[in-house]
Amino acid sequence: MPHRRQLTLRKLLSQTSSSAATPLASGGFAPPVCGTPKSATMLPKADCGHPTYAATKRIRPFTPDDIPEVVDLHKRVFPGNSFSPGELEVHFRRLFFENPWYDADLPSLVYQEQGDKICGFYGVIPRRMRMKGRPIRAAVSSQFMVDPSVRNRLAAVELQSAFFAGPQDLSFTDGANEASRKIWEGLGGLTAFPYSVHWTRLLRPTRYFLGRWRERGLSTLTQWALRPASAVADFLATHRRRSPFHQAEHPPEEDLSWETLLEELPKFVAKKSLCPEYDEQSLRWLMEQANEKRCHGSLRKAVVRNSGGQVVGWYMYYFNPNGISQVLQLVATKNSIRRVLDQLFFHAWRLGSSAISGRMDPEFVTDFSEERCLFSFNGPRVLVSSKRADLREAIQQGDAFLTRLEGEWWMRLQGG
Repeated sequence: MPHRRQLTLRKLLSQTSSSAATPLASGGFAPPVCGTPKSATMLPKADCGHPTYAATKRIRPFTPDDIPEVVDLHKRVFPGNSFSPGELEVHFRRLFFENPWYDADLPSLVYQEQGDKICGFYGVIPRRMRMKGRPIRAAVSSQFMVDPSVRNRLAAVELQSAFFAGPQDLSFTDGANEASRKIWEGLGGLTAFPYSVHWTRLLRPTRYFLGRWRERGLSTLTQWALRPASAVADFLATHRRRSPFHQAEHPPEEDLSWETLLEELPKFVAKKSLCPEYDEQSLRWLMEQANEKRCHGSLRKAVVRNSGGQVVGWYMYYFNPNGISQVLQLVATKNSIRRVLDQLFFHAWRLGSSAISGRMDPEFVTDFSEERCLFSFNGPRVLVSSKRADLREAIQQGDAFLTRLEGEWWMRLQGG
């Protein structure tokens, strides 16, 4: 083994050993560079263009028969998960075998030690995208998990490495925790910093900070004592015109249908070099799945029009009447972003949210800042990997349309 490879594995071994008690919540993978030595996890096709996955002694493709064991693994790794085994089985089958992009050349993987039970899982969902109008194969990784009791401390690294043999042009995830980030970057991937920034807009500032203090141990009695004063302070903050939290009246929300989304999306993504490609079947399925997510509240979708009735953007968010609402997707142009944000903030405030948060689109950093949003880099990271420099550069330069709907964040099992 080359000296550099030894150092890389030694470093990853140290990192995974030090955090062995922390399960891997997500992950990603990277395609191989043509011309490098082939590993035992891939079989080359002619011209070394796109290798395909191959079974190894410990790693093999995930099959429907494996679902009960993978569910058992999930319950071991995430014992606090509220889903029943039956619900998890339905979820894993629907997510990894019944999605509209299913591709046998891009399977999820399972890890076994000497014929024992499955002790590692790496989920993959293929996605269709375009780079400057040309189709590419993308793959989103999800539900990356390894049992902390696994004997091979490099099991997670081996699962990640297995994807170096994949035929995908682009690999990414937007639900990675720190452990999976270290493995991803240790094997050549990178963090997409422009898409890993999160914004938060305070709507009821006093209630928001009370909620934060409650998370830090503020007593229930103190909360009750401060609640009347909090309500008064928030009322004044949102009704005084010169207040940075003032909310101007907006018309009622108009529901965004998946038909409208399918028709309008190409007009808004055309300016980006890298963008998703949807059809009726895939978009309908995706919205149905996103609608089933409940950990952040119920999903609300609204289209935004200008004075002439033309669609100038839209937003989708999970409404939390007692806390922070989370944006799934927000789409606008440079000319309409302020209108879209103002309408979103007003309706989230009107319905009772203390704040609303989402993942940043690099194109609109200045607009979010001028709308008095707070910025944070503490949430789940967006990780990417590709052998193609143009794909990496498009993402690192913010020239990609990557919302939470394109990654794994929309899935029922994902928090964040």
